[in-house]
Amino acid sequence: MRWTLLVALFLVGCGPSPAASGAESYAGSMPAAGRVMLHGVTVAPCRFGGDLWDGVGQIDASQIDLFGNLLRGRVPYMEIAKALAAPANEALDKPDVKGRAKIVGALEGSPVPLKGQADSFTPQFSGPPTFENVAFDGSARLAVELLDDDMVDDDPMGSFQLGPDEMLEAFRAGNVHQVRVDSQTNGQVLFAAISVLAD
Repeated sequence: MRWTLLVALFLVGCGPSPAASGAESYAGSMPAAGRVMLHGVTVAPCRFGGDLWDGVGQIDASQIDLFGNLLRGRVPYMEIAKALAAPANEALDKPDVKGRAKIVGALEGSPVPLKGQADSFTPQFSGPPTFENVAFDGSARLAVELLDDDMVDDDPMGSFQLGPDEMLEAFRAGNVHQVRVDSQTNGQVLFAAISVLAD
C-alpha cells in the first residue's frame, strides 16, 4: 500500500500541469512579446526524389539513406552539419536559397524577403530578418517560403511554419536554436535556425 501511494504521488508530481496546453503553457515562461530572428536554414543535399539542386542527375541512393538515418539520431543537427561538410557532399551542386517570411496569426505582418549565400546547403540570411513585437501568447507563427534561385525556373524548396512551441524552445535556449522542419518540406529543408529575445 505504501509503495502504491508513493508511486502515485511521484506520478502526480511529475505529470503535466493543468496549464500545459494552449497559450496557458507559456504563462510565466516567456514575456508578453519579443523579437524573433530567422538566421538561416539547413538544406538537404538533393531535391525530393533525389534530383540534384542544380544541373542534371541524381544523388547516390546511399547518401539519401545516410541522411535519413542521421535525422533519426540523438543529435541530428550536428550529424547532418558534419555530413554536409564531408568531401562527398562538398562537390555536389548546391542551391541558391531565397524566399520570404512573415508573422501570421491575429496580427499579421508584411512579408520580408530572404536572401541566403549562393551555392550553400547552410545559407545564412543577411540581416538576419527580425520580426518585432511578436506576441508570445500562442497566437503568432512564423511562416516561411523558400525557393532555389535558378536562371530559368526557380525550384520550390518548401514552406514551413514555426509556432509557439518552437519559439518557447528557442527562448529557453537563449541562443540560435535549430528547429527541425523536414516533415513540412518533403525533406528538402531540414532545419531552420531561429532566436527569440524579449523586447
